[in-house]
Amino acid sequence: MASDQDGTPTPEKVKELATTEAKLDRMALLGVFGSTSNPSALIRLPRGGTQRVDVGDSVNGRTVQAIGADRVVLSGFGGQMVISLPRG
Repeated sequence: MASDQDGTPTPEKVKELATTEAKLDRMALLGVFGSTSNPSALIRLPRGGTQRVDVGDSVNGRTVQAIGADRVVLSGFGGQMVISLPRG
């Protein structure tokens, strides 16, 4: 059994869930970072990869129009798409 830094064993269920492959059918916003005047975002792509983006970058055939504190606005394919951080 694995353990954390203080030696506490990691429960088997936690290990199982941590190594389960997640398949998404769409993009997901993983995080927003940087300054408010020059933010960047980390996006999980539908096939499982990740991409760091800035305003103006292309991601999955769309263009990043804006990056907010908890969302990214994309345009392309005849419309806009907003992806937001998951709510906990």
